[in-house]
Amino acid sequence: MSISVIIPAWNAGRTISECLEAIAGQTVPPIETIVVDDCSSDDTPIIASSLGVKVLRLSKNGGPAAARNLGAKTALGDIVLFLDADVIIPETLIDCMSHHFNDSSVSAVQTIYTPKCPGAGLVTQYQNFYYHHSLGRLKSGKVAIFATWCAAVRLPVFLELGGFNECIPEPTVEDEEFGYAVADSGGVIYLDTSLQVTHLARYSHAAFSTRRLRMAVAQAKSGWRQVKQRLLARYINVHETGTHHSRWVVLSIILTSLAWCALLSAPITGRAGLLLFPGLLIPALLCHTGFFSAALRHFPGRVIPGFAFMCVLDMTILGLGLARGTIEFISGKRY
Repeated sequence: MSISVIIPAWNAGRTISECLEAIAGQTVPPIETIVVDDCSSDDTPIIASSLGVKVLRLSKNGGPAAARNLGAKTALGDIVLFLDADVIIPETLIDCMSHHFNDSSVSAVQTIYTPKCPGAGLVTQYQNFYYHHSLGRLKSGKVAIFATWCAAVRLPVFLELGGFNECIPEPTVEDEEFGYAVADSGGVIYLDTSLQVTHLARYSHAAFSTRRLRMAVAQAKSGWRQVKQRLLARYINVHETGTHHSRWVVLSIILTSLAWCALLSAPITGRAGLLLFPGLLIPALLCHTGFFSAALRHFPGRVIPGFAFMCVLDMTILGLGLARGTIEFISGKRY
């Protein structure tokens, strides 16, 4: 079972070396590694070429969906493993992936982040652990998740489904929607929570806020494009359909949004609005009890207040993004 590794890269000079070195150190090497340079302005393609991998270059910045699709079109392997340029894989990952695909019923395999990452700072640690917990809380097995920080799929399945939607130019829901397409077509995506990869990203408050807002806007539009199959079944996750989206997080977003509405209405409602603010915000935080409990198993207790602050900020931004995405969708901006 041959595996081609495809890495979309845009200005990834800070991390691409570590990413590629981890691939070179695999106990079972891939048949090839393809870096698709998305019109970087730094030395990303030079570094990649110097490490002996195949480098493709886009003439203009097209986004990760276009970059991954281009890489897949030239891939020689039976399996394509999509990997972000800021991710380090453990040395046995390719070998483990191959074993999973020995089961002919498996269409794709999904990994998760390690609970901790090298990047320092509250924002970075929170964001990394949020993603770790979102997938790690699920049991290994069949899911509807395809998150391309590190996920593999049979090449014929990928091509048959048309690859990633290039109408989604930013790194938002292009991989999420592909995962739903695999699951909706009857394919099996196997989540292996023991396959954990290290994320090298670093987030400032501004970068975190911008990223989460962009993601929420895209998810709102994705949900409204298919209300029954995506908004209800996948995002709100009414019947637990194997996605990383939690109904508790949805409830927390709603409660947090209402809390801010109550506070902003305080000049009119007076004391009632002021009292309603904590009365809504506390239950919003309690929706994340599982997240905080899991965090205590990996971090010292002193980080929990910071994680709670980040959680309120996160739910606030997501609420604003969902509202903005809905307004844009109604106005005709579907992507």
